[in-house]
Amino acid sequence: MKVFRYSVLFVFVVFSVFIFCQRQSESATPVEPGIIEDSIASADGLSIDGLLDALYGSITFSEGEVPDMKRFKSLFIPNAPFIRITPDGPNTMDLESFVSSFKERVRSNALKSFYEAEIARKTHLFGGIAQVFSTYKKGMNTDDPESLGRGINSLQLFHDGKRWWVCCITWEDESPDNPIPEKYLR
Repeated sequence: MKVFRYSVLFVFVVFSVFIFCQRQSESATPVEPGIIEDSIASADGLSIDGLLDALYGSITFSEGEVPDMKRFKSLFIPNAPFIRITPDGPNTMDLESFVSSFKERVRSNALKSFYEAEIARKTHLFGGIAQVFSTYKKGMNTDDPESLGRGINSLQLFHDGKRWWVCCITWEDESPDNPIPEKYLR
């Protein structure tokens, strides 16, 4: 009789955990309602190519212009982590902190122009997830192509059945001690 009670209890606990997890996954939404307000931003995530084009295009701006941070934000899940790898270690922030910091640098004129473009990409897909290594060239406050630096953005993407979202972005700039391997330049 004791074994039967424990068996029933075990089945009840397993079933309860299953129902709880099912409800959590049904109620979890990758984006807060209303975050995407126009069809252009929604269309950016229809393909990985479109998402990355929008990512680089929205943050790039010339002197006298401003970056399209509304479009930029529409590419990410809320609270997506932004992790910059530096010689001193990782510098982490969330989506809102990154956007606020970027806007403040533009507002204070510390960042008068910014250019970033993809020069190569490696993508690995499985189901609704993708890992993308996107090699970039970038420049701040310059129009001189010779002064552009390079680095790699590591992006974790998620497809919700309708479009792609950036879940996390980690990046590191190239340095003399850490050149980009040839395999990430083609």
